[in-house]
Amino acid sequence: MQYKALCKNLLSIGLLLIPALASSHGGNIDLNGGHYYGRSYHCHLSGCEMPDTFNIGRNRRDSIMTNHRDREKFFNTDDWDFEVDYDNDCQSTRQELLILTSRTQPRYTNPRNCVVRTGEWLDEYTGKIFKVAVQVDIDHVIPLMYAHTHGGDRWPPQKKMQFANDPLNMMLVEKREIKKKRERGPNRYLPRKEFQCDYAGMWQAIADNYDLDLETRDKNKIRKILDDCID
Repeated sequence: MQYKALCKNLLSIGLLLIPALASSHGGNIDLNGGHYYGRSYHCHLSGCEMPDTFNIGRNRRDSIMTNHRDREKFFNTDDWDFEVDYDNDCQSTRQELLILTSRTQPRYTNPRNCVVRTGEWLDEYTGKIFKVAVQVDIDHVIPLMYAHTHGGDRWPPQKKMQFANDPLNMMLVEKREIKKKRERGPNRYLPRKEFQCDYAGMWQAIADNYDLDLETRDKNKIRKILDDCID
């Protein structure tokens, strides 16, 4: 499958080498008015609340009564950065993906080949073909916000960065479809029928790899899809 080949290519060029500075913080604050710093949380604005992330009484697994939306205000894109040029070749993660997945020779906007302009990409979610790079963007199969609100808030900084840059968790998808999906799990969003078996399998594999605590409705949906795929 495309995502398996992509994983091998990305690993070979070292995109997953997260810099040592991943344990520091870039300075931006979340909607709550604070930010995580290593294994702690710092408030900067009045009215800032402390998350339950590091509470001793917080269970390792959420219950059916857990309100995951309460954790959304503590999400900070700095902690889950993925549009970075880790190998210093002037191409960001998005540009690397565009180059590696184009079914034709990509063309660029400048002589240094930093930004892709045209090529040919299959959006697995919709089945559409795109030839202009700006029409597609990176979608995380398991959204970063979903990961954060379902246990990822407790991860160390390096693990958050690894998750955000994991090639198995990244797809090039039509921008309108990304907006349609948003932060939804499989119970509320699924791609086209022909890709649902792969999609459910990716959710399951990624969740298992990171020991992510999926919602019961999403787990049930994934199980049903995968059971139907075997039949």
